[in-house]
Amino acid sequence: MRQRVRKGILAFLALLFPLLFLFLSPFIIVLSAMGGVINGSAIIFAMLFLLSLVGSRLFCGWLCPGGAVQDTASNANDKPWNSSWKNAWKYIIWIIWLSFIILLWIMHKPLKVNFFYMTGINIYIVIIYFIVVSLIYGFTIATGKRGMCHSLCWMAPFMVIGEKIADFLHIPRFRLKADSKACISCGKCNKRCPMSLDVCEMVKKGLIGSTECIGCLECVDTCPKNAISFGISRKTKGRTK
Repeated sequence: MRQRVRKGILAFLALLFPLLFLFLSPFIIVLSAMGGVINGSAIIFAMLFLLSLVGSRLFCGWLCPGGAVQDTASNANDKPWNSSWKNAWKYIIWIIWLSFIILLWIMHKPLKVNFFYMTGINIYIVIIYFIVVSLIYGFTIATGKRGMCHSLCWMAPFMVIGEKIADFLHIPRFRLKADSKACISCGKCNKRCPMSLDVCEMVKKGLIGSTECIGCLECVDTCPKNAISFGISRKTKGRTK
C-alpha cells in the first residue's frame, strides 16, 4: 500500500513537471542570478538543504518529478547504475554550477528576492524545459536505473551535504535501520532498490548508511523477514539509535 501511495504521488508530480520545473530548474536560477535576483529555485534548493537535516533524501524518493521521469524510463532500461566514481560527477558539476551562481550574485549586488521571477511561460522556457527533460529521460535510457540521480542531479548534493551536517552535529534524521540476524540473504531488497544499492550487504553488516539512499522504503516493504526498518535517529559509531 505504501509503495502505491509513493508511486501515485510521483506519477502525479510528473504530470505537473512542466509547472514545477519553473521552481526546480538549474538554468532559470542562473538566468535569475544574471539579473541580480534570488528566485524560486534558489529558495527551494535552500529549503531542500534545511529539510534534509531531518528528512535526509526523502524528497528524492517521494516528491521529485525528475525521479518520476527516471522511474518511467527505467522500464526501458533497468540496468543497475551505481559506483563511487560515477556518483562523484554530480558533486563536481554542482560545485562549478553553484560557484558560478554565487559569483553572479556577487557581481550583481544588491540582490532582490522574487520567488516568481521568470515563471512566465514563453518559447525560451519551453525550450529549456524540453532540453532538461530530454536529458533526464535520455540519460536514464542510456545508463540505467536513476542514472541522472547518481551522476548529474543538481539537487542531490544539497541534501547529501545536509545529511552530513546533521550527522556531524548529531541531529536526529531519517535513516534506515538493519537487523542483520533477521536477514536470509534472499536479495529481494537489491532487486527492488531504484538506486541499485547493495542493500543486502549493508543489512548483513547491520548498518545502512549510503548517501545514495533516497528513502523510498522499497527495501523495507519488500523484505520478507522485516530485517529493515526506518525512523528518526542519530548516527553513532557502528550503529544507529
